[in-house]
Amino acid sequence: MQPFKRYITITLLVMATVFVSCRQASRYDEALAIYNKGFELRETKQNEDAAKAFSDALVTLNFCDAENYDVKALKAENEDRLGEIYWLQGLFEDALNMHLDASTLFRELGQPANLMKSIRNAGRAAASLNHLDDAEYYYNEAMIIARTLDEQDFINSLRLDLARDIYMESGDFEKMISIVNQALANDAEPYQCHLLLGLAYYYLENDDEAIKHLNEAAKSDKAGMKMSAYQTLYFIYQIRGDYAKALEYHELFNDNMIAADNQHRSEEVQRIKSANDLKMQENALKAKQRTRTIYLGGVLGVLGIALIITIILLRQRTLRSQLDAEKNKNQFELALKKNKVYVTALALSEQITKSRLDFVLDDDSWDDFMNLINLIYNDFNKKLIEKYPSLTQEDLHICSLTRLGFNNQVIAILLNQQTNSYARRKSRIKQEKMNGSEDSRSFEEIIENI
Repeated sequence: MQPFKRYITITLLVMATVFVSCRQASRYDEALAIYNKGFELRETKQNEDAAKAFSDALVTLNFCDAENYDVKALKAENEDRLGEIYWLQGLFEDALNMHLDASTLFRELGQPANLMKSIRNAGRAAASLNHLDDAEYYYNEAMIIARTLDEQDFINSLRLDLARDIYMESGDFEKMISIVNQALANDAEPYQCHLLLGLAYYYLENDDEAIKHLNEAAKSDKAGMKMSAYQTLYFIYQIRGDYAKALEYHELFNDNMIAADNQHRSEEVQRIKSANDLKMQENALKAKQRTRTIYLGGVLGVLGIALIITIILLRQRTLRSQLDAEKNKNQFELALKKNKVYVTALALSEQITKSRLDFVLDDDSWDDFMNLINLIYNDFNKKLIEKYPSLTQEDLHICSLTRLGFNNQVIAILLNQQTNSYARRKSRIKQEKMNGSEDSRSFEEIIENI
C-alpha cells in the first residue's frame, strides 16, 4: 500500500509541475497578445486604452517565471511603453520610474539598443520634472551607447534633446547653438534644428540670425512647429516696432491653430476605424483563448481545474485592486486633460490634443484649471498663499503651470508675454514675493517643494 501512495503522490506532483509550466507558457502568450494590442492602440493614438493594455500585460506577467529571459524582456518593453504614455499625460514621476525599471532589465538582459532608448526616455521624464542634472546624465549615457552602436539618427535626436531640454532651460545658448549645428551637419531633421537655432539666437538678441532660422522652421508641415516659429517671429517684430509684420505672423499663428484642429478631426475618424478593427481582433483572440482553456481543463483533470480557478480568482482580485487604485489616482488628471488652459499649453509644447484648440482663455477656464490643480496637488494654491500671501492671481497661474512642468516659452505664450519679459517677471516673483534673498533655491525648486 505504501508504494502505491508514493506513486500517487509523485504522479500528482508531476501533473502539478506540468500544469504550472503549461499555464505559465499560456500566461506569457496571453501577456504578449495584450502587449501587441497595446502597441497597436498606441500607434493609433488611443493612449488611455493602450496604457490599460500595457498595465494588464504587466499584471499577467506576474504569474510567469520572473527569471525567464522572455518574461523579463516583455516586462521591460511594457514598462518602457507605459512610461511613454505616462509622459504624454503629464505623469512625469511615474514615467521616470517606469523607464528606470525598464533600463535595469534591459541592462541585465544585455540589450543595448533597448537600453539606449529607455535611458533616453528617462532623461526626457527627468527634464520634464526640471531635474536637469539627472536628465543630462541620462542623455549622455544614452549617447555613449548610441555611439558604440553607431546609431547616427539616434545621436542626432539626443543632440536635439540636450539642446532643448538642458541647454535652453539652463540658458547656455552658445552650447545649444553648437550642438544643434552638429546635428544639422549630420543630417538631423532640419526644421527642428532651425527652430532651436532660431530660439537660441532670439534669446541671445541676435534677431537677424533668429529670423533666418525661424523662417526655415516655418516651412515644416507640422502645425506645432509652425506655431512656435510664428509666435517667436511675432515677438521679434513687435520689439522692433514693425507692427504690420508682427500682425502678419500673429495671423499665421492663428491660421495654424485652425489647421491643427482640422488635422486632428481627420485623425479622430482614423482612430475610430482602428478601434473597431482592434475590437474584432480582440474578440477572435478571446474565442481562441476560451478553446485553449477548455482543452487544458480536459487534459489535466480535476487538479488542473482547481488550479485554474485559484489563479483566475487571484488575477481578478489583483486586477480589481489595480483598477480601483488607478481610477482613484487618475480621475483628476483625466479631468485636467479636458481643461482649456492645459490643452492649449500642451498644444504650444507640440503635444497637440484631440480637443479643439482655442487660445482665448476665459476666467471660467482658468478657475476650472486652478480647482483641478488644487485637487491633484492637495490644495497647492492655498498652501502657496499661506506661505507667500502677496502672490496675485496671475502669479498663482504661473506657479501652477510651472508645477505641471511647462517651460518658460509655453507659459509666456499662455500669458501673452514675451519670453524674456516672462523670465524677468518670474525672477521678480521669487525675489520680491518668495523671500528670494534668503532662499537660494530656484523658482522651480520652490514650486516643486510646496
